[in-house]
Amino acid sequence: MRIGNVDIGELKPIPTIESGDEKEVYAFYGLAAFNAQCAEKALVNFAMGYKLLDSSALNQEEWLELYDGLSSRTFGRLLNQVKKQVELPNELRIHLEETLEKRNWLAHNFFYDFAVHLADFDGRVVMIDELQKLILLFQIADRSIEKLSSAVWEQFGVTDDWIQTEMNAQIHEYESTKMPNQG
Repeated sequence: MRIGNVDIGELKPIPTIESGDEKEVYAFYGLAAFNAQCAEKALVNFAMGYKLLDSSALNQEEWLELYDGLSSRTFGRLLNQVKKQVELPNELRIHLEETLEKRNWLAHNFFYDFAVHLADFDGRVVMIDELQKLILLFQIADRSIEKLSSAVWEQFGVTDDWIQTEMNAQIHEYESTKMPNQG
């Protein structure tokens, strides 16, 4: 899949509606919120990469302070910063602006706007359909930003292989803390 001139590869499949009950609405909302958060953190990492390009060598404390400062910014403030630093393809810029608008709507008004829809099956299906669209929107934003930022991070030795090695180490560390199943 492409957005503008950025090849974002394949996206994760979006689940289909199974029961249309309230729990499923909340599950899809959670998945939409998760994907919105992924897009936001991808934007933090992208902004961080460009900040590092502009800065002299930072020690670990300065690096963490810079990252924490960027992480505390809203999606909108991050997007504005990135647009000042980088000439984004027009299609991607428009997509990210829509992502910002929809992310804010999801966080602040989704359940308010769909309050009566929770009352019956057809209304919940409408809600889930909207959430599926948001999931796709956020996945595209996340993958697009990741693709652009990977070129920046490679300059610091952070490659896809390095990231996979780090993820595997974190998964191994997590799994080593779990208690073995007793039974």
